[in-house]
Amino acid sequence: FNHTEVHSQISCFFQQNKWKKLKTMVHWSPFIVSFKKRYPWVQLAGHAGNFKAGDYGKILKKYCECEQQCLQCLMGDTLRPFVPGYYGVVERDGESYNQMEDLLAEFDSPSIMDCKMGSRTYLEEELVKAREKPKPRKDMYDKMVAVDPQAPTAEERTQQAVLKPRYMQWRETLSSTATLGFRIEGI
Repeated sequence: FNHTEVHSQISCFFQQNKWKKLKTMVHWSPFIVSFKKRYPWVQLAGHAGNFKAGDYGKILKKYCECEQQCLQCLMGDTLRPFVPGYYGVVERDGESYNQMEDLLAEFDSPSIMDCKMGSRTYLEEELVKAREKPKPRKDMYDKMVAVDPQAPTAEERTQQAVLKPRYMQWRETLSSTATLGFRIEGI
């Protein structure tokens, strides 16, 4: 895209009155987790409980083999200066975590932005897993209805629940993810 096309698409996006939906989505996703640090750690997105404080200057993220392989690969890549350091897998409280550098450890009052890159922000394996064992989710239904009461189908309204793949795909339509290939999840 050139600058004019991107500006035009962004203008169109906000003119369609989706700002209210985006604002509501951001309202549903942020939460603050306090660690023994000089600042409260604001997790802008993701699942609660996926992160733990590590030793000073390190954070622990729940283990994911795919993510571990990516982090290991990045340690030898030309992108290395621009990504957190990776320090392997550690065990805490009976769970495995990828240990990474906390890029905010030296800041007193960090300002952060979570920008999701790509035309889809969930893994294919998440969809496969959710389709293998479909489970209607009331929590996702409630989030959907809070953003757009008209979004659920008649069947979803009757069940007061949605399937995770349906929710994830619907959520992508609320942002610039599908149209621009990125979105700002939180600031």
